[in-house]
Amino acid sequence: MRKQQPIASQDRLTPEFMQWLKQNNVTRRQLKREPAALDRYHQEWMKTKKRTRARRPSLLQMIPSISDIDLGTVVNNVQIAKDLFKTYRELQGLGLFKRNGAPWH
Repeated sequence: MRKQQPIASQDRLTPEFMQWLKQNNVTRRQLKREPAALDRYHQEWMKTKKRTRARRPSLLQMIPSISDIDLGTVVNNVQIAKDLFKTYRELQGLGLFKRNGAPWH
């Protein structure tokens, strides 16, 4: 009857990790002689695995380049926002948004 490995060790022995051990010429016999080596090898493998992880694009990469921006559209949108704010300020001056001058109050 075979001796069962601890559950923590079984979690680490993924096919990718086993392939990495094989590539680095680490035998099961070596791991049985020195169980602490498994921890070291696993940490080493995790470091190599992290380097190959796909990275998120940086914020600067997500912003469109200046040449892609349509300045005419930007100017039009700024003009619309300016007109809306001007209308809001005028309505605020008339007292429509003030509590004391509200018709329902």
